[in-house]
Amino acid sequence: MDHAQIINQLLRLGLRPEPGQALPQDQGDDLVLLVQGRAVCPPLGDSPWSLEAGRLCRDGKPVEVPVEVLPAPAFSAESDPSGAPLGRIARRYGADCLLAMVGPTCLFWPSPNRCTFCPMGPARDAGQDLEEKTPEQVARAAARAKELDGVAHVLLMAGVVPPAGGEIKHLIDCAKAIKENTGLPVQASLLPPAFTKDLKRLAQAGVDCLELSLMSFDPAVLGRIAPAKSGLGLDRYVEAWAESVRHLGAGQVSCTILAGLGEDRVQTLEGCHLLAEMGVIPLLTPARSCEQFELEAAPDPEYLAGLYAEVAALMRAYGLSLGTAKAGAARSGAYTALGAWELEPPGLVVRPMRNTEELDAALVLRHQVFVREQGIVLGTDQDGQDRMALHLGAWLGGELAGVLRLLPEEQGQGLLRLGRLAVLPEQRGQGVASELLAQAKEQAHRRGADKLTASVQTANVPLFARLGWTEQGKPFAVHGWEHQEMTLELGYS
Repeated sequence: MDHAQIINQLLRLGLRPEPGQALPQDQGDDLVLLVQGRAVCPPLGDSPWSLEAGRLCRDGKPVEVPVEVLPAPAFSAESDPSGAPLGRIARRYGADCLLAMVGPTCLFWPSPNRCTFCPMGPARDAGQDLEEKTPEQVARAAARAKELDGVAHVLLMAGVVPPAGGEIKHLIDCAKAIKENTGLPVQASLLPPAFTKDLKRLAQAGVDCLELSLMSFDPAVLGRIAPAKSGLGLDRYVEAWAESVRHLGAGQVSCTILAGLGEDRVQTLEGCHLLAEMGVIPLLTPARSCEQFELEAAPDPEYLAGLYAEVAALMRAYGLSLGTAKAGAARSGAYTALGAWELEPPGLVVRPMRNTEELDAALVLRHQVFVREQGIVLGTDQDGQDRMALHLGAWLGGELAGVLRLLPEEQGQGLLRLGRLAVLPEQRGQGVASELLAQAKEQAHRRGADKLTASVQTANVPLFARLGWTEQGKPFAVHGWEHQEMTLELGYS
C-alpha cells in the first residue's frame, strides 16, 4: 500500500493510539502524525489502524512507512501576561500551522442555521477557546508558537459578526498584529462578506490567503449541514472567489469541499472544476464525526481515492498546487489526502483568462502576432467584442504563449465562434495551438454548444483537420490572407 492510500485510510478510518499515550490537549481528539514526511491529523478511536511501539500498524501488522508522532506544542502550556493560557487563544493546526478563532462566536451558532462542522462554537461552549481575545494576545501566541514549535503560517477563522462585515475588523486587526510581531504569512477564513470591497481590505491589511468554504456543491447536502451557507447562494460565493483571486492571485484562495456525506459525485466534481478554473484550490476533505454530527458509516476509501485523483488532475491542468499556498488550510494539508495525489506540474497550462490583467496581456500578444508580425490588420485587431468574449490562454513555463477567444454566433443558438488564435513565433511547434483548441472544445461542451465555427488561415487547416474540424465552402481572403471556413460538430444537444 503506497503512502497516499495509507493517508487516505487514516483520515477516513481513523487511528487507535497506543494505550496510555498522552494526547496533545490543544488538538482535542486529534493527533499530528508525519507519514513519510507529510502531516496527517487522523480522528482517534476504534480503527484497524494503530500505533504500536511507535510503528504504524494495520490490523496489528506493521506497515513499512516512516511515521513520527509530533509532541504536544510547547507554546500552548504558556500564558500571556494577563494569565490567559496561550492554548486557549490559539491551537496547532497540522504540523506547522497555527489556528486562531477570532471575534465573537458566529451569530448563527445558537440558531438552527448553524454550520454542523463549525469548530468555533463547540470549542467555546466547552471553554477550550477564549471568546474575548485581543490582537496582541493572538500575535503573542503566534510569536511563541513560531519560536518554540516551528510554526510557519497562521490560519485566522472568524464567524459572522453583526453588523454586516463586523468580522472583517477582527481579522484585519489580528492579521496586522501577527505580521508586525512575527512576519508569518496569514490566511483568513470567513463566509463571503456582504461587500466584496472587504476582500480587498483584507488583502491590503496583509492577509496572504483566503479560505471561503462552501462545504458542498450538492444543494441537498449543503442545506442539511450548513443552512446559512446554503442561504447565501452559489452566486455570492462565485463573486467572492473571483474577487479574492483578483487581489491575492491564483492558488492563494481555497474552498473546503467535504466528501463522504452522501453527496452527488458529478455535482462535486463539476464544482471542483469550477473552482480550479477560477484559480481557487478545491480542498477536498473527508467529513468526520463531531459533537454535532455522527457519520452513519465511513465512506469507502476507494471512493475518496477516485475523487482525490480527479481533483488532483484538475488542479494540475489549471496550474494549482497545495504547495504554492502561502498559508492556512491548503498549505497545512493535514486534514486531506489530496496532497498525496498531486502530480508534477505540467509545462503547458491552458485555461480561461481570470482577470483584466491577463486579458490585457492577451491583447498585447495578439497585437504582436496579427499586427506587427503578420500585418493582417493595421493599428489594432480589436473589434469591440473582446470584453464580451471568453478568452483562453496557454502558459508555457509560466509565460503566456498563445491565446484564442470564443463568441456566440449570431446565426443561432448552440453555435460558438472561435477566433483570434495566436501563438508567439518562438513558441510554435510545441503543441500550444493544439491544446488551445482542445480547451476551446471543452469550454464549448461545458456551455452546451453543439458546434464550433472558425475562419482558419489556410496554413492552419491541416492542424484543425487533425482535430476533427471539417472545411465548409471555398477559401476566401481576409485582409489579403487566405482563410477557410471550418466547423467542429460537438455532438452535444
